[in-house]
Amino acid sequence: MHQSQSRSRTRPGPDPAAAARTARVLAAERRIAFVAHFLDDLVAVPGTKSRIGLDPIIGLVPVLGDLVTGAISAWVVLEAARFKIPTVVLVRMILNATVDFVIGLVPVVGDLLDFGFKGNTRNLDLFHRYALDPGADTSGHAAFIAGLVFVFLGIAWISLILLGRLLGLIF
Repeated sequence: MHQSQSRSRTRPGPDPAAAARTARVLAAERRIAFVAHFLDDLVAVPGTKSRIGLDPIIGLVPVLGDLVTGAISAWVVLEAARFKIPTVVLVRMILNATVDFVIGLVPVVGDLLDFGFKGNTRNLDLFHRYALDPGADTSGHAAFIAGLVFVFLGIAWISLILLGRLLGLIF
């Protein structure tokens, strides 16, 4: 009997720290899911498989509506950052929130495009994938961000060349 007791002591049990982290992640995921559902997928659009949230509706209020939904999207990213998600994934989440915000600033067209680009739902998916497994592969996100950097550098370079030529014509 003494041997069975010593075996039960050496057998690894559930890690209390890991269990607490899992509980925290699940609670955060529920909060983020609520926000994503509320802003991106609250109501089914009749006759389609699409859903609409309050983001484009709140966005109808010029500037203020977009600032409110932008602040909520920023909270989603900050909530995710608490869980040591890889930096490249947080950058991708920031890009999603920024694109959602910038698209929403365009009157009417931006609100229509909000139906298709659901930044909070995208960020929920990223949180779900990386919160419990921060070591998951992020190479796709790194490649996407590197591609964006190259595109922006190219646009900046071409803009500087065109500006230089334009100024050369003026002066």
